[in-house]
Amino acid sequence: MRKISNNFFSNDFFITGSYFVLLFIGFISIYSSQNTDGFDFFTFQNESFKQLVWICICIVVFFAVSILEYRFIFDLAVPLYMLSLFLLILVLFIGDEVNNHSSWFNIFGFKFQPSEFSKFSTALFLAKTFDSYTIDLKKPKHLILTSFIILLPSAIILFQGDTGTALVYFSFFLVFLREGLSLNFLLLFFAFVLIFVLGLLFDIYILYITITVLFLIYIGLSIKNIRRVVNSVILFVLSILVINGQGFVLNNVLTPKQKQRIETLINPNIDPLGSGWNITQSKIAIGSGGLFGKGYLNGTQTGLNFVPIQSTDFIFSVIGEEFGYVGSMMFIILYLIFLYRILILSEVQKDRFARVFGYSVFSVFLFHFTINVSMTLGLFPVIGIPLSFISYGGSSLLSFSLLLFVFLKLNGVKSAILGR
Repeated sequence: MRKISNNFFSNDFFITGSYFVLLFIGFISIYSSQNTDGFDFFTFQNESFKQLVWICICIVVFFAVSILEYRFIFDLAVPLYMLSLFLLILVLFIGDEVNNHSSWFNIFGFKFQPSEFSKFSTALFLAKTFDSYTIDLKKPKHLILTSFIILLPSAIILFQGDTGTALVYFSFFLVFLREGLSLNFLLLFFAFVLIFVLGLLFDIYILYITITVLFLIYIGLSIKNIRRVVNSVILFVLSILVINGQGFVLNNVLTPKQKQRIETLINPNIDPLGSGWNITQSKIAIGSGGLFGKGYLNGTQTGLNFVPIQSTDFIFSVIGEEFGYVGSMMFIILYLIFLYRILILSEVQKDRFARVFGYSVFSVFLFHFTINVSMTLGLFPVIGIPLSFISYGGSSLLSFSLLLFVFLKLNGVKSAILGR
């Protein structure tokens, strides 16, 4: 058991302060994106007002988490994970469909997305599993067990049609690198992703020939090392499977809309008034901001609603247009320091449960930040990934806040291991 000293409010002030600064930036950006003629703030039809309500709810949750005991959080991991799986399955049958995704519950007018809550419960359960079972990722059964914890909710979310949120769960594998998984696995994953992307850009037969030539050259250089030869044969077969599986993914996994977004990323001019409109207008908005921006509430692309879903997926374009390059860079620097501070605090945790949970929080936030900003700049397909603490959305804001609050709680706890 653990001897616990609760000290939540003597926590890291930079992370806490940054959290409230990010909430403020998010709120004013959402307000700006909704500021049109006939604008009525005090109504639940207005996203900025609803976001303010959710911010107030998060502040209440902030104080609620502060009084929780460490052991209570630890023991909640299993039931919360099971509850999240139940809700993910239930929403498939009785959930509301939004943007072709059957992933929302409508509770008295408030929409709740269980896939957002599942990120928190998965991080908590993963941390408990690593801590309770002394996980060694060099053992295949341990690697399979922990991977299953991550991939199960991701697979269910994929059935909901929400590919973007399903991909978020792959960010948890960054935790594995800290906990002993070889870097080669990560490099191998990116190599297969690169092969998949190259298959979209070039003729598939050119890719076949290139990989085959590289394979034969490597075999020739490694002919005396049987192990290398066997590994290279396995990699060659897997590479061919990735190339052949490309058509299956495009035609059976991705929706037609998602397929269009990938084609638009490759060639933005393929459908400038259709699938390419969002990215084109977003880049115009950011570019028109210049060095110092047009000023708050003075964005023409924002004010005239040229950028669709600007309060969610393209919220960064509001910052870019109204505060310019300087404001955008200040925001990015603040966010990166915020992430770096979470990473540092995660690393210094003496308790594995707190460390794994901290790295999970860092990985999820990093994924959302990187993908969302990249989407806005046209560097990544639009897959519906919100910018943590900035984009509009009650479920996502509450989920991100819970991740951060619980980590702050674990960081504020001074624990000494006395035995299990």
